[in-house]
Amino acid sequence: MKFARTEFGYVARLEPGEEIVSSLSSFAKSQGISSAALHGIGAATDLTIGYFERAKKTYIKKTLVGEYEVLSLSGTVSSFEGNPWIHAHAVVSDPKFKVVGGHLFSGKVTVTIELVLIVSQNKIERKEDPRSGFKYMDLERST
Repeated sequence: MKFARTEFGYVARLEPGEEIVSSLSSFAKSQGISSAALHGIGAATDLTIGYFERAKKTYIKKTLVGEYEVLSLSGTVSSFEGNPWIHAHAVVSDPKFKVVGGHLFSGKVTVTIELVLIVSQNKIERKEDPRSGFKYMDLERST
């Protein structure tokens, strides 16, 4: 990953072969980012996306094999149990312009992923809700 600091946080570029979510997590850890909004575009393959099935408290996952245009990658950076937590969604298009999207679990960069991270100085923690199994931003504990 290549990056530059800006007045609002960072602009960054993921390189071919990099795994998107783990690269973002490593970057957040190395830069001490515990709260940020992220936005990006680019191209990727082997994307695993999901839909949260509330009744079962779990994600339905689907892996997209082949090359996809990442039309929109958006999400947040926060902390869960002391580690960076990337919560990202992606909307992607295949070569036939079929669009699909969902929660992004993983994906590998093919050409590039260009990102903007808007960083906050506040620390946003996540807390697991036992009723839903979802890890919510705990805004009462944020500093």
